[in-house]
Amino acid sequence: MFTHILSHHGMLGINARNLLYVKPFNPKKAIAMADDKLKTKAFLMARGIPAAKIYARVETREQLHVFDFSKLPNECVLKPNSGFGGEGIVILKGRDKQGNFLRSGNGAMSQEELTEHIEDILDGKFSLGGRRDTAFFEQILYPHECFTPFRPVGLPDIRVIVFNLVPVMAMLRIPTAESEGKANLHLGGVGIGIDIAKGVTTYAAQYHHMISELPHGGSPSGHQIPQWDEILLVCSKIQHVTNIGYLAVDVTIDEQIGPAVLEVNARAGLSVQIANLAPLRARLERVQGLSVSSPEKGVRIGQDLFGEKVKKRKRKEATPDDRPVLGLKEVITIAAGGSTFEEPCLIAPDRERTKFSEDLLGELLEHGAAEPVDVQAGTYRVKFTLSGKKIQTLVHRLSAPGTSERVVIGRRDLSDFLIDPSRKRSGSVRHSTVKQDFHAVDRVLGQYDKDLLLLKYLKPSNVVEELQRLRADRRYNPVFYYPQLPDLADVVRRLQEPVDSDCAIGFLLEKKRAELLQRIELLQARGDAARFTSLSAVLYGKPTSSLIRAASAVLHNRSACDLPPSSDACLSSEEAKERFEGALKQYGLHEWTVSLRSKVVADCTVGGQSIYLRENAQFTPLHIDALIKHEIETHILIAENGALQPYALFRRGCAGYLETQEGLATHNQNLVYGPNHEKRYNAPRNLLGAAFGMEHSFAETREYLQEELGYDSEKALLQAVAMKRGLSDTSQPGAFTKSIVYFRGLRAIEKYLRDGGALSRLYIGRIALEDLSLVEEIPDIQPPLLLPDFLRKA
Repeated sequence: MFTHILSHHGMLGINARNLLYVKPFNPKKAIAMADDKLKTKAFLMARGIPAAKIYARVETREQLHVFDFSKLPNECVLKPNSGFGGEGIVILKGRDKQGNFLRSGNGAMSQEELTEHIEDILDGKFSLGGRRDTAFFEQILYPHECFTPFRPVGLPDIRVIVFNLVPVMAMLRIPTAESEGKANLHLGGVGIGIDIAKGVTTYAAQYHHMISELPHGGSPSGHQIPQWDEILLVCSKIQHVTNIGYLAVDVTIDEQIGPAVLEVNARAGLSVQIANLAPLRARLERVQGLSVSSPEKGVRIGQDLFGEKVKKRKRKEATPDDRPVLGLKEVITIAAGGSTFEEPCLIAPDRERTKFSEDLLGELLEHGAAEPVDVQAGTYRVKFTLSGKKIQTLVHRLSAPGTSERVVIGRRDLSDFLIDPSRKRSGSVRHSTVKQDFHAVDRVLGQYDKDLLLLKYLKPSNVVEELQRLRADRRYNPVFYYPQLPDLADVVRRLQEPVDSDCAIGFLLEKKRAELLQRIELLQARGDAARFTSLSAVLYGKPTSSLIRAASAVLHNRSACDLPPSSDACLSSEEAKERFEGALKQYGLHEWTVSLRSKVVADCTVGGQSIYLRENAQFTPLHIDALIKHEIETHILIAENGALQPYALFRRGCAGYLETQEGLATHNQNLVYGPNHEKRYNAPRNLLGAAFGMEHSFAETREYLQEELGYDSEKALLQAVAMKRGLSDTSQPGAFTKSIVYFRGLRAIEKYLRDGGALSRLYIGRIALEDLSLVEEIPDIQPPLLLPDFLRKA
């Protein structure tokens, strides 16, 4: 197919582009403006077209020598004004402790290096024809969530070719690690064709070759670009005001400001044809000479001619304009914490201001949905939605309603509407109702989940001192102290209200609410060995007799030839770091970092978006591969997939998710270790250790872990500390039972596979296996984007 397109008579080459379209349709003055990014931005922004804010510009060496870099924001982009092909751009993402800027992906950049780079820009190193140039700093734009499935390493953009006011072809350009964060295809970026009618991605190319998969393995096709019609209209309007007849516009979608123009180009490259598997010249010839009276008409023509047919728009009722039509009685909605108020209202254009009844204002204040402005005058700031439009306004207290409605909307808030007195109330709400807003509940529970990290409050504050004593005395039972808990009374009060669990997401949120209350009870029981152990068993379960028998059987049946891995093949932590970074790059996890830490206890731990390796630790290649399977190819991929779901619950973790996640991670790492490797037996040993610790002291548990279960001295010590977290006097029996979920989860995963289950379904987010079918019922839930290679290629 690709060869056929290249040989098509409608393909546009560089010479034909210049002779047939650039020279006849692009006046020299218009080309000069397009080449000057600063002039172009100023010209377009003055005409209401959004673009990134300019912070500063440097035109001469004299200006550079007195330039105050400290006045720049911590995050910005340095660009050459007349640059091309993405050359000379430096993305600055913060400062280090010395005040030096941090380059995206390349460490610190001293002021001297920054000055030298600006001098190169001024000397024309990156400009068209090597002419002297201007350097400027502009606002960093952050990609909209719609780009997440493409795993961009930088800011993606959408290139739209416009001719005769008609958008004729478009592609999405994705920056990659190979292109060093730039969207240019010749540098290694990925170009993805877009159906001009629907704004849906189609084919993809990289280095002028068609690709069926993105670098991280996802599919390039079938993704909807939001605000597509608006993007096309902006591009057509730019041609209309700039007089550049053959034009390429680069637009991105910022998470805050929406579509924003990056630059315009009067001599755009021609790779857009490859990404669309369509000849550009044929499309240009088709619209040349058409009478196009407006950008709006140009967009309609382009979509009708060059995309799948757009469904005919329904005829609107004959109204003077497109404003929503209201009756005299309507319904407003007010978001309030975890709830949504649906309130009947009276539309009163004869009254100046909007008014709420006193009792309604009291309810809104209690839920944090109204902000007092002047209590004595009875004015409050409230946000509500009326007929799909969001309104923020000052409302007054309604002293004598004279109507059944508690809300009267005055004419100050009705300017965006038309009023038809004969129109009946839209919707079925006749009385004030309060519905739970599941997205609001999700946000609240997510914040509590983040604030109530168990390990933060279960890590003994004196663990370093106690470890020193424990290494000197094997019979010592430590006494642990813990950081003070914050005041949780308000959190507990807010968590008392149950979540409506009639639907799937409500059921999952209710389970999470109950789990958070259990977590708080557990934290409040620190130091009380019996109560803490009992509550830990409620949260994580306890080692049942059947689990103990199963774990004992696994250890009994292990091969007598198990030997520890040879230390001859060990790699340093620096070498291990390189392998972890390679795995992150493989899956497009460009925001994740790997660093070495001297004070971490485990060889490898994960926090935030960082992987920490213990400095000076030794790793066998097999151990590194197993850690990558466990941490990156299980926990991190699932967390990233969870972040794409409509609820934060799937990134932070549903109730009971830990058992499924750790069971899956243990199963995956065992694929590396094989049937007789010693580390395969950590899960059953940890379960037996927890069962023993529930009935014995710290010293006895430590001895059992080493003498009976085969841990080395240091591993037995650290495992005993992990099992006795939460206790103060560890001479008492009791344990933190979290360690049993690994073996119990592994057995559940193995049963799931025996029953014919697909592991890929479990990568949808941080979910419990028992809730899988329920999760898949939730509207807008997305299939897992990122899968480990061993599943994706199976």
